Amino acid sequence: MAEEANATTDQSQDASEPHGEQSTDWEAKYREAISHSREWEKRTKDNKAAADELEQLKESQMSEQQKAEARTTKLQKELDQLKTGKQQNAWRSQVANESGLPATLIVGDSLEAMQEHAKAINEYMAAKAGRRTIIPAHAGNTSTAISLNTTTWNHSLLTQIFESVMNLRQFNSLGG
Repeated sequence: MAEEANATTDQSQDASEPHGEQSTDWEAKYREAISHSREWEKRTKDNKAAADELEQLKESQMSEQQKAEARTTKLQKELDQLKTGKQQNAWRSQVANESGLPATLIVGDSLEAMQEHAKAINEYMAAKAGRRTIIPAHAGNTSTAISLNTTTWNHSLLTQIFESVMNLRQFNSLGG
């Protein structure tokens, strides 16, 4: 009688699996994937330790002059990055003053790129608001800027633009 019950159970399992397909043991696959992941994690940590050890060995074999040159090169790169950032911030402030936009909305690698970006935002805002474009001031002379009722800009539109710019900055910082 027990054999008949087992035969009935086997038949019902076959009936639930069409065309004799076997069910996948997802839990076993999950455990296998976790095991594989842990193995690669261990290898990564071992490789990192080996790379650090190799770097220390190379550094210990360098002469004092080579160490000084390497440090000088590293510091020069950092200084160049700081100078570039400072210049871009100055340009961003200049364009913000000229265009009437917040500096946080202005992006670009050069003064011209930032000016074009600000112009595009102003044109977009003017088109959305149904007004003429805002004419940016001439370099250094903010009194000539014509700002057509900038206080009535649609707040949600500015928020959307700001979020888009921030997403673009985040994407660019990730190497995209």
